Amino acid sequence: MIYFAGLKEVAETYLEPAQVADIERAYYVAKSAHQGQMRSSGDEYITHPVAAALILAELRLDHQTIMAALMHDVIEDTEVTKKDLSDQFGEPVAELVEGVSKLTQINFRSKEEAQAENFRKMMMAMVQDIRVILIKLADRMHNMQTLGSLRPDKRRRIARETLEIYAPIANRLGIYKLKEQLELLGFANMHPRRYQILKSAVDKVRGRRKTIIEGISEQLRQRLKDSHIKGTVLGREKSLYSIYKKMRDKVGTFNEVMDIYAFRVITDSEDSCYRVLGQVHNLFKPIPGRFKDYIAIPKANGYQSLHSILQSKEQVRIEVQIRTELMDQMAEHGVAAHWLYKSGDASLAENRANEWLQSLVELQKSADDSLEFIENVKIDLFPDEVYVFTPKGKIIQLPKGATPVDFAYAIHTDVGNSCIACKVDKQFTSLSTKLTNGMTVEIVTAPGSKPNPAWLSFTVSGKARANIRNFVKNMRHDEAVNLGYRLLEQSLSSSLENYEVEHLEATAKAMKYDTFEDLLSSIGLGRIASVLVAHRVSMGDCKEVIIEKEIPENAEPLAIKGTEGLVVNYAKCCRPIPYDPIVAYISAGKGFTIHRQACPNVKRAHKQNDRYIPVEWSTEVTGEFSCELEIEVFNGRGVLAQITSIISNQDINIVNVKIDELDGNINILNFEVKVDNRAHLASIIKKLRVVPFVNKVQRKL
Repeated sequence: MIYFAGLKEVAETYLEPAQVADIERAYYVAKSAHQGQMRSSGDEYITHPVAAALILAELRLDHQTIMAALMHDVIEDTEVTKKDLSDQFGEPVAELVEGVSKLTQINFRSKEEAQAENFRKMMMAMVQDIRVILIKLADRMHNMQTLGSLRPDKRRRIARETLEIYAPIANRLGIYKLKEQLELLGFANMHPRRYQILKSAVDKVRGRRKTIIEGISEQLRQRLKDSHIKGTVLGREKSLYSIYKKMRDKVGTFNEVMDIYAFRVITDSEDSCYRVLGQVHNLFKPIPGRFKDYIAIPKANGYQSLHSILQSKEQVRIEVQIRTELMDQMAEHGVAAHWLYKSGDASLAENRANEWLQSLVELQKSADDSLEFIENVKIDLFPDEVYVFTPKGKIIQLPKGATPVDFAYAIHTDVGNSCIACKVDKQFTSLSTKLTNGMTVEIVTAPGSKPNPAWLSFTVSGKARANIRNFVKNMRHDEAVNLGYRLLEQSLSSSLENYEVEHLEATAKAMKYDTFEDLLSSIGLGRIASVLVAHRVSMGDCKEVIIEKEIPENAEPLAIKGTEGLVVNYAKCCRPIPYDPIVAYISAGKGFTIHRQACPNVKRAHKQNDRYIPVEWSTEVTGEFSCELEIEVFNGRGVLAQITSIISNQDINIVNVKIDELDGNINILNFEVKVDNRAHLASIIKKLRVVPFVNKVQRKL
């Protein structure tokens, strides 16, 4: 009974006595079933289901969910059957326990296909009853809290699984409280050394930060009081994992990330939120372009709040979130708030969750296999979004990087399948155009038109990709060949009729296809880019391609995979170096031009987006590659000489140096250098960042 006392105390604060009694009965069944079983930590096994149930009780879940959490392992690990549970506690509880029991079969050490299939089963169980995944999240939370007794390799595997799957699911369901804790525990176990270093750094600056936070909080409280607006002001710390992600994604250095102070203002009504915003903007200087209204346009998981970044009187940047008390509870509990408030009406978070669950059913029907399904679901698990409008003013949420084709499928599958053109802000534009917030999109359809397999090269939403692939896999062979023929001719500078049959067949064999018709079919089905085949076809004499020559011992390693026989150039606009994420611009009769994926020229090239294809660096790539470093330094005697010396000592060749004066105290040094790869570049950046007179170091695009 000692283990149950804490859970009972929490349950009694919001459940009826009869419901608490049912939970106690479930506890005794679980305790009896797990009698003699021990955890790897040495604790009695019953401590685990009780801890999972307590996590759910703190979220104020219903008594059936608490009971199922207590017994979630009995079917899997003991002699108790589903019928036994159904007889004692009713069918709903038995179904929940069985649903969670099936999820225990997930084994991320298995082969990729088996892992994907188990993930699919988990998502489908969640569709049947969302409480299944809430129990699983609580189960995972306690497992993460007790990882210390496991081997380091097992801890890392479970932590990676948590960061890639479970934390994003918690976020997608709007349960921010669980999401943040899962991320922190995942980070601590996945990268323990990085976690400790970052934690120590945060602890060192916490004292100064506390003083600044208290001062700004008092200014905000006083302004609300003077304006006669009811509201609570909370200064809050950024989570270690969010700081780590910003630094990892090169959003800023530790000092730059920590220079943003976060505050939350909780008020009594939606109208008051906007009144508070006006007062905050009057008190502090808002930074242009850094305001987001998630009240008018909620996030995909139902999250609502006003966000604004401002410059305080202390000359530090602050982020202010303004929301009502209900919005705050929804942000913390997400879909679980349905049980917290016990209201008959579904919350926004619950509606959004149900919409997402229904989209999973569609993805399941369209996906060819589990690997495709997990790929599409993972796209939807990450929160970056754009908001665009239909011509009638309806808001459509899409993943970041979405195109009009993604928009068409978001409206309806039939609209996506039959779209032939689009208007963005009343102007005709390419179907591959990347959409941004606030655009108005209109889709032009035509009866009888069909999806183009080439759309797979630029669509990003799971629904669009699943439906296009579904069409492609059902396309007849002769249709695929005809489509492939048309696509290839579009990519060639001349008609296929100008090439001899023997040459085309030889090209197909050189590319590992039995016949040229098979190659055309593969193009039509979207398995290979037509522009890549066009290069091979237009090479003229194909003998060099089809004869498998022995590679000389002194041959240069291939820099880019799949570019045999093609000219490879490196774009000067973004200067890619080995192991950068890259794409290749390719056109008939010319070589590859390699760009970084983040290159602005790539992002702007909407109309020819189908000519950019993903490529990879060869594992054997060697040589020196040019890139540019931008170093912001404080003026001082001998600064340039010291920077040059540090770079040279890292075995890096300096090609050119340019100096720009930012103001009287700061100079910008632009170095063009030769490096081996990203690791080589990272080593010099790390050395430079610790130099006292260096304010900022970054690689230029």
